[in-house]
Amino acid sequence: MMNTFKKWAALAAATVVAAGAFAQADLKSVNEQARKDLERALARLSEVREEIREESVPLSRRINELKQQTRGLGATLERAQRAQDTRTIGLEALEGRVQAIQDENEYLGGLMNQFLQELQTQMTAAEQQIHESRLDAIRESLESADVSETEKFVSQIDAVKLGIDRIRERIGGAIYAGQAIDSNGDLQAGSFVEMGPVSVFASESGAQGGIIESHQAALPNATALSPEFAKSVHQIATQAEGELDLDVTLGAALAIEGSKESVAEHVLKGGLWVWPIIVFAVLAALLAVYKLIAIYTIKQPGAAHLGSIIRKVRAGQKDEALEEARALPWEFGPMIEEAVKCSDQDKELVEEVMYEKMLEAQPKVERFLSVIAITAAVAPLLGLLGTVTGMINTFKMITLFGTGDASSLSGGISEALITTELGLVVAIPSLVAHAMLNRKAQSIMANMEKLAVVFVNGLPGRK
Repeated sequence: MMNTFKKWAALAAATVVAAGAFAQADLKSVNEQARKDLERALARLSEVREEIREESVPLSRRINELKQQTRGLGATLERAQRAQDTRTIGLEALEGRVQAIQDENEYLGGLMNQFLQELQTQMTAAEQQIHESRLDAIRESLESADVSETEKFVSQIDAVKLGIDRIRERIGGAIYAGQAIDSNGDLQAGSFVEMGPVSVFASESGAQGGIIESHQAALPNATALSPEFAKSVHQIATQAEGELDLDVTLGAALAIEGSKESVAEHVLKGGLWVWPIIVFAVLAALLAVYKLIAIYTIKQPGAAHLGSIIRKVRAGQKDEALEEARALPWEFGPMIEEAVKCSDQDKELVEEVMYEKMLEAQPKVERFLSVIAITAAVAPLLGLLGTVTGMINTFKMITLFGTGDASSLSGGISEALITTELGLVVAIPSLVAHAMLNRKAQSIMANMEKLAVVFVNGLPGRK
């Protein structure tokens, strides 16, 4: 066993030695091979470096050339961009200019359309008949969808030319044949004489003639002024010369004259609530006149008239004093008569009797004055009620038909205000009449009281 171990140990040692020798020999070969590889790599590196050095010079030149080309292309690109920006700005300016011209054309087109409408409105019926074909052609061109904007603009210019031609004709005066309705409502054939803004008409016979206030209707009305005016118009229409008095207000004076109305017509425009105001006005006027006559015809005795009566009472001549007291006017007589009858009683009793007579006389003096006062208070309220009712009706019309016709709305409002006007017209005189009559009544009652005091102070009665 021991020998076997030794044999295996010796064998292992021999193996180790052999392996070490083999490894040493192999390491040397590896070093040698590595050295050779390194030398070959260094040689190749030198060759590559040489190649790089040989190729770097043309590459540098090529790079410099490419940089030069890049800088040139950059400058060209910059110039192109500037040119493009310039063209863009110029295009925007041209587009803005074109848009401004289009806006101006639309504005001018609107003005010329408005001019055409006003021209048709101002033309007389005779002028519209003469220029009917030309006006129809212009309207057809403007209303057609197949006509270009240029053709429409030409038609609008033709309308302006028509207006200029019309002005030239009317400056020197123009005569047209036509028909109009005279002041009697009959249709008359004759001639229109146009002079500036003034238009007059004369029948063929010369019997009818007048001024044309409006040409809105196909057959205008000729407002007759006087027979002499009709003859003058007929002379101008037939002989193209003559004298004619013109209305410098261009119809305003005639319109004002035509708008005038009588008091009854004006009042009746107020509607239903006018009638109660009128009733109160008539009643107050009648009562005021009655009270004016009744109060101002009362004769008022002065304190001197009582001197004789007082002296007779103090002298005991009671019958003669009663006779004289009965002769005093109005309620003064009964008051003094009762005072004379009680003159032998206490003064307090005499005062009571006279005060009682004054109370009986006061309703007679102030009778119907309250009705006049009520009229002065109620008339404005009725007028306000009529105005409110009229305004409500006007707003109903606005709700139904809108506010397109300002003249009808103003007419409705003015009619609504008539009741307020009438109420104030009735109330103010009623108030003044009541003040005057009431002051006179108070004066009469104050005079009665004064006479009563004078009579009582003059009595010798018991205290």
